[in-house]
Amino acid sequence: MNDPVLSIIVPCFNEEANVEPFVQRTLDAVALEGIAAEILLVDDGSRDGTAAAIDAAARRHREVRGLRHPVNRGIADCWKTAASELSGPVVLITDADLQYAPEDIPRLVRSLEAGAADVVQGRRVAEGEGTGYRTALSEAFSALLNVLFHTRLRDVKSGFLCARREVFREMLQTRYRYRRLQHFVVINAVSKGFRVRQEPVAFGPRRSGRSFITSPIRFAIGSLTDLPRAFWEFRILNRRRSRA
Repeated sequence: MNDPVLSIIVPCFNEEANVEPFVQRTLDAVALEGIAAEILLVDDGSRDGTAAAIDAAARRHREVRGLRHPVNRGIADCWKTAASELSGPVVLITDADLQYAPEDIPRLVRSLEAGAADVVQGRRVAEGEGTGYRTALSEAFSALLNVLFHTRLRDVKSGFLCARREVFREMLQTRYRYRRLQHFVVINAVSKGFRVRQEPVAFGPRRSGRSFITSPIRFAIGSLTDLPRAFWEFRILNRRRSRA
């Protein structure tokens, strides 16, 4: 395999049935556009056969590498684990459940390469599941973040984005520890002066398995408890640093 231009980070929690379809569709999508890529699959303490599926994918595809957490540590810790193992100068994060279409990956990468932004985030434009109050909660949280942090971003919580390796690692650097850092990683980027561009992407139903979010209300409350420290760090402290 040629040295990868793109490193794709994929947290996996109980995604046994999705691993191989995700890998195959992703490799097909990047190969069609001539993008040399590696896929880092992080098993986050899964209780099904995800670890074995990742091992099998790594044996079958030389572009795949498997990493493992013995216990569930959450999406942001998966990103951090993989960030120390990257080979490519460009990083893309996505989910294993195929709700984000792998076929959209090259478009995000090309948008980043165009140079108009430091971070390109996929903005979900259609949801096959997660309708009703779950969608309303997501939209309300994005609106709240925009008000608090003086941004004009839609779908701030989208976990489908790409950035240069150095930018991505900086996005993960925080002064405090957060319960749901994944919801603030783009806000952190903006607060540090990085330019963010959003591209519309397809968002469909989960292919197989169940979401780890069993209670959207409880999950939202967990995110809200992060807001005070996020406001202090990403609005107050980072602004002071930028003026220094």
